Amino acid sequence: MKFHVQEISDLFPDFLGFIYYPSSPRFVGYDFMPPKLKKGILKTGVFVNESKYNVLKISKEKKLDFVQLHGNESPFYCEYLLKENLKLIKTFSIEDSFSFKKVKDYISLCDYFLFDTKTRFYGGSGKKFRWEKLYEYNFDIPFFLSGGLGMKDFDKIKNFFHSHSKMFGIDINSQFEIEPGKKNNIAVNSFMKKIRE
Repeated sequence: MKFHVQEISDLFPDFLGFIYYPSSPRFVGYDFMPPKLKKGILKTGVFVNESKYNVLKISKEKKLDFVQLHGNESPFYCEYLLKENLKLIKTFSIEDSFSFKKVKDYISLCDYFLFDTKTRFYGGSGKKFRWEKLYEYNFDIPFFLSGGLGMKDFDKIKNFFHSHSKMFGIDINSQFEIEPGKKNNIAVNSFMKKIRE
């Protein structure tokens, strides 16, 4: 695992995520210690409805730069972590009936939002939601676009990025995997180069 993480680190992603969610096939294990990454890459721990005390403990032990909350964590939960000086990315599962009023109570608590596809599970579905829904988002917190993004989506992502000023970044996952937790380095490198151009 650590060797593969180092390979991805050599591609210089802005953020690198580690899944601390036992029900995920990408679960790294609570004992996993992320290796030292290239300078400037932000280590992000992904949690789903984890005890806030465990999130704090793991974040300190693993020296995480960001915590991504991918479950049903409340604003009070986020406020506790914020007061402990953690930087937060809060995920919201999007479907056509989603109301962005749901994000309002999190605005003062999070650095970024992440908008993913609503499914029975928490992420990694490989499915997209209807991106046009995001034109309803009019708050100041920048967001990551997530949900089944792959190489074939490059042109659509580029056009959407230019038409939505609050979009901060792109979260890639299952469409770039050889198997759960292991990315296709060549595909990731190719996609990142195209995006950064």
